[in-house]
Amino acid sequence: MRLATWNLQRLASPAGARMSRVRPYFEAIDADVWVLTETGEEVSPGPGYRGVATSEFDRDQHWPGEVWTKIWSRWSIERLAHVADAARCVAARIHPPSRAPFIVYGAVLPWTGSSWRGFAGRGGVAFAEALAAQSSDWRSLRAAYPTDDLFVIGDMNQDLCEVGPRYYGSKLNQGRLRSALSEASLVAYTGGAGDPVRRDSAPLACIDHICGPECLGSRVRSTIRWPDAPAPVRGVSDHFGVAVDLD
Repeated sequence: MRLATWNLQRLASPAGARMSRVRPYFEAIDADVWVLTETGEEVSPGPGYRGVATSEFDRDQHWPGEVWTKIWSRWSIERLAHVADAARCVAARIHPPSRAPFIVYGAVLPWTGSSWRGFAGRGGVAFAEALAAQSSDWRSLRAAYPTDDLFVIGDMNQDLCEVGPRYYGSKLNQGRLRSALSEASLVAYTGGAGDPVRRDSAPLACIDHICGPECLGSRVRSTIRWPDAPAPVRGVSDHFGVAVDLD
């Protein structure tokens, strides 16, 4: 199974020159589940996918047709109601034909210096408050679906590098994110030694993450990033895309 996420830098339309540069990556990566952020309601990774998007419109950030987060799946997908921030987050239960259902929680956390619901960005306050709301969702989903694997995927605006220079965010927010994941028995497959951006495009690092159950960590076969370049490619997106392959 391949899980992927990509921040599309406010790509709101499925037509146009930039979409023509993005589409080949969708085709090459060929993920089973995509979590697209800063995207458009109609921007699809290709035919045959079914999607659920954030259900509230963020009037301060977006124009009609643009959404913070949308989950796309090759398989049957149902929206779940367990989200505290319906503008930035969306949860779905996915039903593949050959394994048990699992849950994907797609989200965006505040970037450095940005506010959230009146909380200031300074000192990581907005990040901490938004993370508290989202991690409460994770725990609620685990309680409601105790036999389902839970994956938290999206733009977390924070690197999880264990060694070397920090790329984006802060040590304080890095610790907060690690603790929240740990409390939900989750781990970032794209953090630490698994970070494909730090591995292949150092000193940059992942700030978009794919997180899942700690118990599945040994089943991660590979992590990848695209484009294959020292930095994100101008005219495509200002973020790398990242994917994880799981047995």
